[in-house]
Amino acid sequence: MNWKRRIWMSLVLAVVLAVLPISSSYAAGRTVQLKGEEGIDPQYVNTINITADLVIKGNNAHAYASAVAKKVCRVTVTMRLQRKEDGVWKTKVSWVGSSTSGSKTMGEDFTLTQRGTYRTYAIFDVAGENLTYISSSQVY
Repeated sequence: MNWKRRIWMSLVLAVVLAVLPISSSYAAGRTVQLKGEEGIDPQYVNTINITADLVIKGNNAHAYASAVAKKVCRVTVTMRLQRKEDGVWKTKVSWVGSSTSGSKTMGEDFTLTQRGTYRTYAIFDVAGENLTYISSSQVY
């Protein structure tokens, strides 16, 4: 590619990036929702990483949620096991845990009695930064 074409392409790219709406990935005072998708790398104010997952084996559901802060601070995790009923996600059981060490990991088991589609819905409060993470859904 010749230098004129490279300059032209760079200018076009700069203009396109300048007019695109700014992403809400900075989460100060906002709620960020993720669905366990690859390639998402949001930037947080107080948080290094959040995640949630669900593993179903037999009739046992293992819900998992974790948050890591950028500093020593209070981290609170509310983890919900949800089942889809008539197109709406309903919470079947909920757990809350907190830590003042700057990180919190939770893992809880629940015996499933109803067939259906389930997910883990996790709400995080990391030094006042409120975030949510939704796991991929699993069928029982």
